[in-house]
Amino acid sequence: MTRFSILRLLLAALLFIAGAIIAGYSSVPAERAFIMAVTGMIAIFVAADQGGGRARARPARNTAPSPGRITHHPDFQGFIDASTDPVMVVEAARVTNANRAARRLFGENVVGENVRTAVRHAGAAERLADEDAKHEGRPLRLTGIGLRDQAWDMHIQRISSGQKLVRLTDRTSSQAAEKMRVDFVANASHELMTPLSSVKGFIETLSEPDAGESAPTRTRFLGIMAAETERMQALVRDLMSLSRIEAEKYQPVETTVDLSDIARSVAGELAAGSNPRGGDIVLHGTDEPRMVMGDTSQLRQLLYNILSNAMKYGRKDTPITLSIGLTRSGSMARLRVADEGEGIAPEHIPRLTERFYRVDSGRSRQLGGTGLGLSLVKHIVDRHRGHLEISSEPGRGTTINVMLQIARLADDPPSSPPLLSGDTSGML
Repeated sequence: MTRFSILRLLLAALLFIAGAIIAGYSSVPAERAFIMAVTGMIAIFVAADQGGGRARARPARNTAPSPGRITHHPDFQGFIDASTDPVMVVEAARVTNANRAARRLFGENVVGENVRTAVRHAGAAERLADEDAKHEGRPLRLTGIGLRDQAWDMHIQRISSGQKLVRLTDRTSSQAAEKMRVDFVANASHELMTPLSSVKGFIETLSEPDAGESAPTRTRFLGIMAAETERMQALVRDLMSLSRIEAEKYQPVETTVDLSDIARSVAGELAAGSNPRGGDIVLHGTDEPRMVMGDTSQLRQLLYNILSNAMKYGRKDTPITLSIGLTRSGSMARLRVADEGEGIAPEHIPRLTERFYRVDSGRSRQLGGTGLGLSLVKHIVDRHRGHLEISSEPGRGTTINVMLQIARLADDPPSSPPLLSGDTSGML
């Protein structure tokens, strides 16, 4: 191998390595890094083929390797098969090569098919079939390929005259996240507009001479306006809390707090307030300190939201049970709140932590709910690297379990898990 061939091989290898490094550690779009890596690998194939030994005849100065020889190199298939993304090579409007992921997506017989038959997407097929198309700018977003609601970005890059390298990246998760964001903005706007419209209507009514002169009417309208204003304030507070918790999502919790102390404090505040439903908050296991890794204000908000829900939806004059203990393995602290309300149908359970999801919208608004309470609970639990479980039986009530990391000193022996319904109990 000549010195020039060795240098060319080294440069090709560097191009491949650079593409791989950029794909893993840089802000350069993944599709560009992938193309760089593929181009580098192809260059390695060509350099190796052209400089394989002294006995090989030196190629003519202006001779370029044929595209077919590059893509049909024995190692090329193995290289694209290593990609988990679907990858194809298209030439003259036909699929000439495809990796395993592409064959799973488009069918085992995709190689040899016309792109219009293979891709089954009019816009993408047109661009792949057009020899003069410029493949620059944003990728094509494809839907209706693969599973239902699955979304793909198609990246197209020329690799030689007449040949195009096609790579698809799964964007289903990001599209779902974008839909959630759009739905969230729409729901938040609706939740704010409803009380605002009500307040505006009462202001216009009170501005009329007849209504403004009637003291009972004025008092009633002002009371409704005050309630709607409080509802808006509660919604804004919850939105701000949600935003703050999401901003801190990846910040580890490094402080140690007493979960039992937080439970006694929050339960005492709620018991001292107005509770038209009646009934007591019964405590179990809160006399013993239960140290966990946690943010005090967020854990207070978590417990306040769970207990408030239990007080709103529990049956009149029935108790709410708040228990603190350990999981069976003793590795995590368990906080449990159980009510004796009407319960929740099984089909609603998976969606209870979604923003603005309500089982009964009318009743929730009537009771002052913002639709964000359990969503806040889930985000707080996630931030604390904990676990949330909700179980309910229609007609018997709902139980919420929160598992949190125990705070242990290095020389502390493991604790034996007490029964959650142990002897240490109290009543508020």
